Amino acid sequence: MWPVLFYIGNYPVHSYGLMLAVAVLVGLLVGEWEAKRRGIDPDFILNLTLILVVAGVIASRLVYVLVEWPRFAAEPWAIVRVWDGGLSFYGALLIGVPVVYFYSRRRGYRFGEVADVSAIGVPAAYPLARIGCFLNGCCYGKPTDLPWAVAFPFDGVPRHPTQLYSVLIGALIFFALLYLRRYRRFPGQLAFFYVIFYGLYRFVIDFFRVSPPAGAYLTLGQAFSLAVVGVALVLLLVRLRGLNQKS
Repeated sequence: MWPVLFYIGNYPVHSYGLMLAVAVLVGLLVGEWEAKRRGIDPDFILNLTLILVVAGVIASRLVYVLVEWPRFAAEPWAIVRVWDGGLSFYGALLIGVPVVYFYSRRRGYRFGEVADVSAIGVPAAYPLARIGCFLNGCCYGKPTDLPWAVAFPFDGVPRHPTQLYSVLIGALIFFALLYLRRYRRFPGQLAFFYVIFYGLYRFVIDFFRVSPPAGAYLTLGQAFSLAVVGVALVLLLVRLRGLNQKS
């Protein structure tokens, strides 16, 4: 694909890093827009985003390295080459939830409100990050003979362009959340919806994507997705049931 888009002097501009930066910027702008609707200071969202980017990159890289440890054990220096791709969304989620919780409480905002803002900003950014994956040639799919298959340079085998599938599904999730926010019944509901939507999408996409196995039938991503969707769905239903009993 195009892992290096162009050079500035002798310095390469990597497609993955550039698209990740664009994704963060778009997510920030959309998050600030959503925050204004909810009476939240946009500067709070800016500061939170900066913290989440740093913590998220470290945590998501750490999880990715642990999952792919045999490869990194043979080439330890590759651990720090984040610009080559290799970030785990679930790693970012694991660190992102407590960061949002504690920073929101420290600044006097309700965690659920800030989580819902994040549930609009993050999915706005996600498709752009996956474009970076496609340009970089990572997160590729399994071999296929479908007419829209893409042959990646590392082996020339036609494969599912799972990165582009992710772009499309990610955009659909974003617009679905924009639609569902008008029916929100409690702070945090959109965040639950996003986690459920993302988990379902990741479970399905891994049937077409090359991912580390968790057993004979599921990948690690699918196993974790089932756990995340299950927990989020139970918590959502409990919260909605409580609201129904009060009404």
